[in-house]
Amino acid sequence: MRPRLIVSLLFCILGILVLVSGCTTASPGPVPESDGTPAAAVAIMEKPLYPYTTWGYKVVDIATGQVLAEKNTGILFTPGSTVKLFTTAAALDLLGPDYRFRTPVYALGITAEDGAPATNLVLVASGDPTMGGRSLPNDTIEFTNADHCDANGLPGTEMTTTDLLTGLDSLAAQVKAAGITRARDVIIDDRLFKTEKLADPAPVTPIYINDNLIDILITPGADGSRATVTSRPQSALFYVEADVTTGGSEPDISITESGGVISVSGSIPKDQAPYLRTFVISDSGAWARSLFIDALERQGVAVDAPATGTNPRGSLPADYAGQKPVALLTSPPFSENVKLILKVSQNIHANALLGIMAAHERKTMVEEGLLIEGDYLRRIGVNPASLSLIDGEGSSGNRVSPDAAIDLLRVMAAGNTSRVYRAAMPVLGIDGSLAGAAAPDNPAIGKITAKTGTSIQSDMNGDLMLVAKGLAGYMTTRSGRDVMFVLYANNVRISSLEDLMAINMDMGSFAGVLYEAF
Repeated sequence: MRPRLIVSLLFCILGILVLVSGCTTASPGPVPESDGTPAAAVAIMEKPLYPYTTWGYKVVDIATGQVLAEKNTGILFTPGSTVKLFTTAAALDLLGPDYRFRTPVYALGITAEDGAPATNLVLVASGDPTMGGRSLPNDTIEFTNADHCDANGLPGTEMTTTDLLTGLDSLAAQVKAAGITRARDVIIDDRLFKTEKLADPAPVTPIYINDNLIDILITPGADGSRATVTSRPQSALFYVEADVTTGGSEPDISITESGGVISVSGSIPKDQAPYLRTFVISDSGAWARSLFIDALERQGVAVDAPATGTNPRGSLPADYAGQKPVALLTSPPFSENVKLILKVSQNIHANALLGIMAAHERKTMVEEGLLIEGDYLRRIGVNPASLSLIDGEGSSGNRVSPDAAIDLLRVMAAGNTSRVYRAAMPVLGIDGSLAGAAAPDNPAIGKITAKTGTSIQSDMNGDLMLVAKGLAGYMTTRSGRDVMFVLYANNVRISSLEDLMAINMDMGSFAGVLYEAF
């Protein structure tokens, strides 16, 4: 197996198996240490696997504010995706849980070169991360427990069942209903904020269609035969060609692109379940424009310009004063976006929130959204010195102390978005990244709602280091006490898959000890 694939695979195993059935072994009523830490938790931290590991945690009774257990609460840890708790909290405060993205289309009259009247259709991006591609009839957003955005490293990821192009098709149908049957060109107005690149491979942009990814599903055939490769959504902008054989002991897939041709090659074992990979779109404007032209033509609206090529931003007006939209797409409530981000640890959408917050305050830079988040955290009483955030997703450059995480959780538990916030987190043994993380006899199933965090890297020797493991959220303990907690473990050297499973087991056991002890 190639080193890069090993890193990716191990990262994703960590991301999905945070809590495990070992938490059922904790004995009730353990003898506490002086800082409140149950003896069974101390025994976990003293295992030979953790000679250089720094642990930090804090457990607090929500009703009384009593600190039940704590260690290294003022130290800055690499927090992994628990950073998303901060990102979504700031966005909820600014936008509110009932906020809806509204994406209009305008028909702008222009004069063609031959003097004949013509129309440009302009879709004005609102920052809507899903653009109708995950919307369900009950005004919710669909998610799978292992999201397609992690497909290039995570085994077992799934695509949603919704039609990815529903939003564009709705806009196109409204254009046709408005009496427009022909357009000279289509333009995506993506000036809401400047597109930027953060840690995730997908750029942060005001326009997303299928998360600006092409899903590529590889299904093995008989041994030695060609595998079946399908892709979605179909677009005039890209053509997928495949040469994948059935065979080998593990998937070995390469995806490259040149001149709009995406080449998929390699091999896949005959007994492998359908294997999902993705291709990241670099030019979101051209991508959305191409798909919208296709949608218009499906509705019988002819477009003179080809669906290939770049997005003609130079033809955009200064503003839309006096114009009425000919079509409008309205999203589900923002609480659904928060749920998607936290349930599946959606990096792309978490980063997008920074640009969305910036635009809401009439700013144009993603970094300005991060400053808005910082202002919010200071306003609610989080000490600026107790954390350092550099993005929305939780890449390895972020730092958070247990004190900072608890300060945030305390404010969110008492605020008017408490129900929305807690409901958006994965529930142990029920859904999201914690759906398969508990054995059937685990007593904490349904009692823990928490955001996971993981960061892993290879070093100069090609070895793997688990830089961060984190878990932060809420639990109702065995005694019925409502508790907020955060748990961080930084720097665990990994030499085998067994080490990874042991870490997962220990994190689950630690959480189980807290559930049983308090």
